[in-house]
Amino acid sequence: MVVADTSARSRPLPWLLGLAVALVVTIVYQYSLAGESPFDQYRRLAQAFLDGRAYLIDPPGYIEVTRWGGRDYVIPPPFPALLMVPFVAVFGDRASQPLLLGAVAGGLHAMVVLFIVTRMVDRRSDRWWLTVLFTFGTIVWFMAATGSIWFVAHVIAALALSIALLETLGQKRPLLIGVAIAAAFWTRLPSVLTLPFFLVMTVDQWAPYGLRRWRTIRLGYLNALLAPLAVVTLLNFGYNWLRFGTIADVAFRLRNNVPNEWWFEKGSFHVSYIPRHLVTMLWSLPVLRPEFPYVLWSMSGLAIWITTPAFLFAPLAPVLARSTWAAWAGILPTLLALMTFGNTGMVQFGYRFAADFYPLLYFLTIKGMGSPLRPIHKTAIVLAVVVNLWGVIWEGMGWRTL
Repeated sequence: MVVADTSARSRPLPWLLGLAVALVVTIVYQYSLAGESPFDQYRRLAQAFLDGRAYLIDPPGYIEVTRWGGRDYVIPPPFPALLMVPFVAVFGDRASQPLLLGAVAGGLHAMVVLFIVTRMVDRRSDRWWLTVLFTFGTIVWFMAATGSIWFVAHVIAALALSIALLETLGQKRPLLIGVAIAAAFWTRLPSVLTLPFFLVMTVDQWAPYGLRRWRTIRLGYLNALLAPLAVVTLLNFGYNWLRFGTIADVAFRLRNNVPNEWWFEKGSFHVSYIPRHLVTMLWSLPVLRPEFPYVLWSMSGLAIWITTPAFLFAPLAPVLARSTWAAWAGILPTLLALMTFGNTGMVQFGYRFAADFYPLLYFLTIKGMGSPLRPIHKTAIVLAVVVNLWGVIWEGMGWRTL
């Protein structure tokens, strides 16, 4: 079993090849599920920013929107909307959220994934197997193709964290790592809890003589890595103050335009919600029917090992390796925070919240599989692609069940 060291010894792939992969995946994602999403709040928010306001004039219903002071505000952080601003400025209402934040971002994610596996795996054929796995064998395909606000947020966060991971495995430039993490943070707030992974994996850069010799710690490196997070945190404070008169993220808690859902019986966040997330993530099974199409899935989702069976190899990554426990140090706090939220995702294929730490799960899966890939690994990859193709087709046909 040979897996390349996480240093940058592997020869980087040509950028033209990466861009070709991005283009092909973008086209596949775009044509997987036809039509624009009715939940295009990011496009509308981009137009609002261009008009000099932070609220929507024409919100598409109450989903992911809160009304405060007679105005409607988008609940999730605004970074994806900022990405759309130049396109909305040029194309107006014709700027497509599913295309730009779903298909195109998904294609770029595939390109970054290819570069990641190239750094980690020497065997060329294995690189392509793994790229297919993380491109068409996870729910990123479904989310990118669907294009709704909550789905494309996960795609953008996964893309940003993948960029941070790629740089961490390569030159370890602190500012680039920090900017990528900050972008993920201002898209999906819990994703910032993956930070321990990046700090541990770059420790040789900022503490070359060990943590015990604290006088030799390179504060300049740490400052460069953490500065983008600090800037985005301040921007987020200002964004919240502008909307609600407080620096806290209260957009979700202030919702008063929808009925009280049963799943928030103890507030938005509570530790008692953890079991329901575990059930969704680990034990949500397909729904069998006696009539066509016979196999469906519940709107609560599917277990993560069903949508991507290859993730079962992640726990097999070498336990004592620093990179392994660093990855778990990034995954577990993020997962714990996500599981204290009352809603488990709902109306989803798979457990979408896991996408907030997917790049670290990719990392562990690659290390757990090793190289060369064995038949059992390739079987798991094929199954993953088949399952996710099933999800995309069934959703397109409207065959999902409640």
